[in-house]
Amino acid sequence: MTYRTVKLFADAVAPEDLFRGQWQGRPSKLDAFKPYLDDRWNQGCTNA
Repeated sequence: MTYRTVKLFADAVAPEDLFRGQWQGRPSKLDAFKPYLDDRWNQGCTNA
């Protein structure tokens, strides 16, 4: 890993801190399914 990557991990207070940057706000193929996936997650289905 590069120094910047290690520093990013070391400085992160919460997991959400790792998901900032170039991928934020970009559309995903899963966007249409996110409400369904959130419902399934909340029902306890947490594997694949």
